[in-house]
Amino acid sequence: MELQGTLKYLFRFRKILFALFLLNLFASLFYLTGPYFSKLYIDHSFLNKDLHSFIQISFLGATVFLASLAFSTVGNIIKNRLKIKVRLTLAGRFVAKLYSQELAFFHNRSTGENIYRLSDAERLSAFILEHIPSLAVNICRFLIVLVIAAMLNLHLTLFLLAASPLFLWQSVYMRKKFIPLYEALWKNNALLMKKVQEAFSKMLIIKAFGWEGVTRRTYLRILLKNVRLGLSMFRWSIISSLSSEFLGKAVFGAISLYGGWLIIKGRVSLGTYTATMIYLTQLGGLIKSLCGGYESLMQDAVSLKRFFEVMERQPALAQAHDAVRLAPAGGSIEFNRVSFGYQDDKAVLQEASFVVPAGSWAAIAGPSGCGKTTLVNLILRLYDPWSGEVLLDGLNLKQVEFKSLREKLAAATQEPFLFDLSLEENIGYGLAHPQQQKIEEAVRVAQLAEFVARLPRGLATPIGENACRLSQGLKQRLALARAIVRNPGLLILDEATSSVDSATEEKIFQELKNLRQGKTTLLVSHRLFSIKDADRIFFLQPGGIMQAGRHEDLLANSAAYRALFSNQLEEARR
Repeated sequence: MELQGTLKYLFRFRKILFALFLLNLFASLFYLTGPYFSKLYIDHSFLNKDLHSFIQISFLGATVFLASLAFSTVGNIIKNRLKIKVRLTLAGRFVAKLYSQELAFFHNRSTGENIYRLSDAERLSAFILEHIPSLAVNICRFLIVLVIAAMLNLHLTLFLLAASPLFLWQSVYMRKKFIPLYEALWKNNALLMKKVQEAFSKMLIIKAFGWEGVTRRTYLRILLKNVRLGLSMFRWSIISSLSSEFLGKAVFGAISLYGGWLIIKGRVSLGTYTATMIYLTQLGGLIKSLCGGYESLMQDAVSLKRFFEVMERQPALAQAHDAVRLAPAGGSIEFNRVSFGYQDDKAVLQEASFVVPAGSWAAIAGPSGCGKTTLVNLILRLYDPWSGEVLLDGLNLKQVEFKSLREKLAAATQEPFLFDLSLEENIGYGLAHPQQQKIEEAVRVAQLAEFVARLPRGLATPIGENACRLSQGLKQRLALARAIVRNPGLLILDEATSSVDSATEEKIFQELKNLRQGKTTLLVSHRLFSIKDADRIFFLQPGGIMQAGRHEDLLANSAAYRALFSNQLEEARR
């Protein structure tokens, strides 16, 4: 899969690759003239003591040098522009593909691992921009130098070629040692990133429980494993370097002895021998470079595997080819014999069926863990049901455009999920042109106006990472304002005021009712006092058992609802 995906990307950037190949090739050709100039100097100028030829060769060499310098400068400018284009393209496509994955994909992988995957896109960029053109150029240079060296002295060239399989064998052997280490290091680095991210995002709880020492030891334990893996790689790198160096010295030492014997016998001139040895040295360097490139490809192979795990993966929740848009009006919800669970062998909902009429102020209630948030996740189409249908305005969500669904809905949840921006930027987040009047209205409805008025910078006040400068109740009201400002056809409040006091909550709901007349609002709560005024309450029990009616009807007809309400009433009186 990685090879197929890599070839696809190489083909996609074939023009850029070809341009980089030509630029690198032409730049390297200038340097191939150096050894030949050495032959000309020795055989024509130094041995013959010819000043005129010395000046001519020097002038020609200076011209070649200046031409190579100019070409190299222009080439570097062009290459830099091409590299920026490829990096932006790859990063954009990778992030888009990553964000298109379903929610379960992110739940099954740590945040640190997903962050670390972004570096894989950078490595693929380096693979396309650096390694592939360099490999192609080195192969061409190898063939050119091989031909030149053979023309100068065939015997010395054949001697080097006969010994070259030793370098290849050494690289293949080292590959078997390095690949497992690269994979282990990738996984450990991802784990290290995960632990660092967890620690920084949960610093309050770490401080509150005095877990600084535990967190530090956990970090150091993973870091120590990284160091051990690094030491293993370093040891094998030393072995690889020493074996490569030994092979190089042994082979070129033997070639030098053979070349010296040829000079003594008068079978080759000093200039030809010098030029040939320089070319053979270049040839040996190219062989090592090709073998070293093979080692780089081993490192790239690990990152490419992780990269294409994302790029070749089709999201479990895909938009249908014939998907339709939702009408702006409406807002009715229907569950038709829906079954679903997060684990294959454990259902949270079993053939749940109910209808929320458009324009109603409805509620879903029930004890903790009965599946209320699961219903919300299915309405938002963060998951698809195992069986049955979830319909919005009579349309199966599987047949609705994702963009249209997101425009129709807005949700505020128990966990606010705010950004490190100002109050105003959080409320208008994602809107192209948020209207100031709408933002102020949302602030008023969410009962934030007095709080904002006390701030020196008002709505421009930054809230810090994870809204660390706000209380939990303020966080929830801010998230509620963010949902209200979108004026959606269907507003879902999933325990959105669980940390707000009862008096403020009542004011919020009253303002919402006035604002959203004729539009559907769905309250989800385990606190029955919060939803007792709903037009219709859907009381959910573990296993998906559901009863529906107004608050008074459920008190009269549902023993479970009556018991839950009585328990909450007693707790409130204490």
